[in-house]
Amino acid sequence: MADIKKIVIERDLNPYHSFFASFFAGLGELGMLNQGSINIVAKRAADYLYSYLDAKEILPDMNAVPGDTKLEIIKNLIMYVNKILTMVGEYDLQEAGDNKVVLLIEGNTCRICPKGVGGAAVKGTLCPIPSLLEALINMIAQKDMLELITPGIEKEGSTCKAYFKVLN
Repeated sequence: MADIKKIVIERDLNPYHSFFASFFAGLGELGMLNQGSINIVAKRAADYLYSYLDAKEILPDMNAVPGDTKLEIIKNLIMYVNKILTMVGEYDLQEAGDNKVVLLIEGNTCRICPKGVGGAAVKGTLCPIPSLLEALINMIAQKDMLELITPGIEKEGSTCKAYFKVLN
């Protein structure tokens, strides 16, 4: 188990971050959760988060979301979602050619990683972020804007990457 105190301080975790990361980690270690099932669960969670945002009347008005390009609009929607959920510290969304974008997350700043925060000792990934963002952004936009290309996160050094196709 990693030094929990250090992770809590360095990643600025709240109790919910710690709970969900360790909960997903435990399910993963028991063999009850893998990247495929976490993608399904994340999309279900997006439905509930959308309903929460609607009930609290804090859904963004798509006509007021800043951006002259689809990339800028999607970036601003990701920033909005992350501001509410505080999932990650450092991230970027970049063009990847052919109507594709790549979400780059500095892994050491992710607050909900079942491996980095929850200490999961499993092969592969257990990242809910790409599927959650795909579903929630499409719901907020009331149209399909993103389609996840990669089944989960691809690790490159300390960077986690997820590729999306930009639609419409």
